[in-house]
Amino acid sequence: MRSVEEVADELDRLGDTEYNRAGMIVGHGITLIPTPHRVEIDGNQLFTWCAWDTLFFPVLLGRRAQVVSPCKVTGTPIRLTVQPDRITTLEPATAMMSLVAPDNPTSLRASFCSRIHFFVTHELAAGWLVENPDATILPVVNAFLLGQAMFGGVDSAKAPNSIGPVRGKPMS
Repeated sequence: MRSVEEVADELDRLGDTEYNRAGMIVGHGITLIPTPHRVEIDGNQLFTWCAWDTLFFPVLLGRRAQVVSPCKVTGTPIRLTVQPDRITTLEPATAMMSLVAPDNPTSLRASFCSRIHFFVTHELAAGWLVENPDATILPVVNAFLLGQAMFGGVDSAKAPNSIGPVRGKPMS
């Protein structure tokens, strides 16, 4: 078990952690602060820093999530249902996702999350790749499987029954 000081030091080292005015954590990858990537888990409206976060947080939490996130090029909503072990719905079925290798470990959000997007089609993603040649484009299901392999999951028998009510007001 880690002490409060050890956890605080680790969060400071990671950077990007979001706090409210009272100093409470309101986000780190998954957040109370609105972003374009909306996720509903256990009836709670949450947000993530990037499209890929919408795929692997359900795996990590062992929870089903309803996701709505825009196509980077057209703004068209990509809608999916993510279970801890699979994607059960994906609209449109042609959706793709960009991935990049993080180049600045002091700000994962700036170097990585800001470049991870959904796209309605491979053609739209390929157009975005012209200006982002260091990125890779994958079908959403493949990006989910990669996240599942990298981050694993939780044993649903050991997972909490709910993430609990979400409290707090995001910072303005």
